[in-house]
Amino acid sequence: MLHSDEDQEQAMTNVPPAPHPPDRELSKNAELDALSDAIRAITGDLSLDNVLRRLARIAATLVNARYAALGVPDSQGGLKNFFTYGMTEKQIAAMDHLPHGSGLLGTLLVETEPIRLENMRSDARSVGFCLNHPPMTSFLGVPIISKGQHLGSLYLSDRLDGQPFNAEDERLIALLAGHAAAAIENARLSEQLRRLAVVEERDRIAMELHDGIIQSIYAIGLKLELVRTVEPLAPELDSQLINATQGLNRVIEDLRRYIQNLKRGVDYSVALQNELTEISDSFRAVSAARLVMNVAPGFTHLSDERLNTVIQVVRETLSNITRHADASEVDLELHESLTAITLIIADNGVGFDPTAISSGNGLRNMRRRAERISGLIDIVSTPGHGSTLTLRLPIDQS
Repeated sequence: MLHSDEDQEQAMTNVPPAPHPPDRELSKNAELDALSDAIRAITGDLSLDNVLRRLARIAATLVNARYAALGVPDSQGGLKNFFTYGMTEKQIAAMDHLPHGSGLLGTLLVETEPIRLENMRSDARSVGFCLNHPPMTSFLGVPIISKGQHLGSLYLSDRLDGQPFNAEDERLIALLAGHAAAAIENARLSEQLRRLAVVEERDRIAMELHDGIIQSIYAIGLKLELVRTVEPLAPELDSQLINATQGLNRVIEDLRRYIQNLKRGVDYSVALQNELTEISDSFRAVSAARLVMNVAPGFTHLSDERLNTVIQVVRETLSNITRHADASEVDLELHESLTAITLIIADNGVGFDPTAISSGNGLRNMRRRAERISGLIDIVSTPGHGSTLTLRLPIDQS
């Protein structure tokens, strides 16, 4: 959602500078060349958040705008994500809330044509400015559309030279929006392909284990059994062959359990992704905080109990952050190692004293839920310095 100038500068390290407006003695061809260079940089990035963040900066630089933003619609007619350029952390912190997608911003989520205004305050559609919103006058908004679907909108305000946006500015941003649609589609497709690749790779491994390795081990076991039946063997050698055969049978059973876990892991990983997407969408609909989720692909040790515990802890923690933390940034990380599934949720909110929390609240319930499956929850927080919750669910190595 909202990002500082420093974050955006870091995200744009490898992006070529966008062109200046026509009155700075750049020809139209030079502008288009510079625009193409910038677009090549963002289309080479397969991270959707990075693409959206960079587009806001490119748009501002392209037409010399003081402020720029890129909004992504949700399924309820509002904004799911909102990336900005030009606003300081102090300005962001002073605002009563982030844009909800009303007024001019909401209009661009359903309209197909750009909107260009010399003074947005005089337009009847210009509503929804929150308390302490930076003053803005001129406005240029262009929808980002692909195959009839609104993928987002580019919003710009106040050229640095004090002039209103002109037809050439509108043309350049419309051209950028066309390329932006392709970049967004490319990043989304890349994310979908990564998730699909994990599922397909697990299916391939499971099939090769079952049809190849297990059958080969089984054949070796049969040969050992045959050796014992051909002619009498010394008791010590016969005992060794029996132990070897039993060992191979145990290996076969271990491989079969591993295959079952792989298949279950695919199903649970899909369910986990769906649940987290629903929770994150609900959080963004009611909270102004920027939620960043880093969920590792492919979990092999999820079960009903572990999946439900992770989901309930995420749901309860984000609910607490919404109601009590007054945070502007929330980071969620979920990954699986050889020994544990680990969930970390950190916010930069007001913090609290964990020892002073009542025993009848949701934190106690989360701890009990984790303890039922040998998990542990650790909470680190001090008033004024945010909070970090860590859930660790151990993986049985036996």
